[in-house]
Amino acid sequence: MVKSKKTVYEIIQTIPVESMIALSFPQLRDFEAQLKEEVIAHTLKRKQKTKEYHRAVLALRWVQGVIRIKTMDE
Repeated sequence: MVKSKKTVYEIIQTIPVESMIALSFPQLRDFEAQLKEEVIAHTLKRKQKTKEYHRAVLALRWVQGVIRIKTMDE
């Protein structure tokens, strides 16, 4: 049986904004690292024009924006 692997975009999409800001820096950095790996994997496969690639880039920008907001608050 094949497991369906959820992408980080699908995971982040279900998290409310308030909860996303409440996450710790290590959790956010973990999301960021996973998203960077997804973006690199799509780039190496030369699939930059796919929906999955654009979603990974969008989620990466979202997480990086949340990290910036958290650093400005401290």
